[in-house]
Amino acid sequence: QRVEGVLMARRYVLCQYNIKRESLERACVVASGRQAPTVTSLEAEDWVAVSVMIEKKELANKMDQLKEIGAIDILVLQIANART
Repeated sequence: QRVEGVLMARRYVLCQYNIKRESLERACVVASGRQAPTVTSLEAEDWVAVSVMIEKKELANKMDQLKEIGAIDILVLQIANART
């Protein structure tokens, strides 16, 4: 498991962004994560925050697609280690 966690961390990044709830379904098609995105309601009405793991090799294209759908505040965080 330890080696698998390191390999996963090398392969993926954590992408976080805000998006209007009405666009969430389309955003989840673009970037669905390993199992499913984590979605959290925001104080701003009709907005949610999304966290999703994305393969590094697909990151630039996924970020562009999310931006086109209406995602804002798109952040990318490195993963140091993981367990599945």
